[in-house]
Amino acid sequence: MLDALSGRLLAADPELLLAVGPAAFRLEVSARTRAQLPPLGAEIRVFTELVVREEKLELLGFASPEERSVYRLLTAVSGVGKRLALAILSVLSPAELARAVTLGDEKPLVAVTGVGRKTASRLLLELKGRLDAFTPAAGELPAVPVGDPLREEALRALLALGMNRPAALRALAGAGETPQPVEDLIRRALAAAGER
Repeated sequence: MLDALSGRLLAADPELLLAVGPAAFRLEVSARTRAQLPPLGAEIRVFTELVVREEKLELLGFASPEERSVYRLLTAVSGVGKRLALAILSVLSPAELARAVTLGDEKPLVAVTGVGRKTASRLLLELKGRLDAFTPAAGELPAVPVGDPLREEALRALLALGMNRPAALRALAGAGETPQPVEDLIRRALAAAGER
């Protein structure tokens, strides 16, 4: 199995061309990986994925093993092929994608060309719990201020309505300042969640 290639960068656009000994390998990469490349002529290492098609073999390159792992998870989702997976990785890092999935936030996904609301919903559903290794630390999620009983009550209400905790915290963060009574805060949080 071809896991990684180390060699001299000959070209970066539209595809990466890598000289490895007497051979040169052509690899497709995401725009994010391309943006991280050093100048032409530099020695680099890329992690690879071989895509076998009936008519040809295609070699993909990734800046990190994490990006390659997320590519594999993306292409395991129904309706997501190589092109769409690379488009998603061109816009979102593994951590950004994991954050969107954890929070149930479609907005970053629909910002990707080729991803509509239906595909975004399917990605959020099928990737749930599968990107935990790339999920940002809990400290990166919005928190309910300690000693704010109205927000704590609103959080409990949102959880009772079926919202997961990260999505509820995000909705509360988007609700603005704590209004009186708590019902207004819950309404504003639900409105903020609906805008995502």
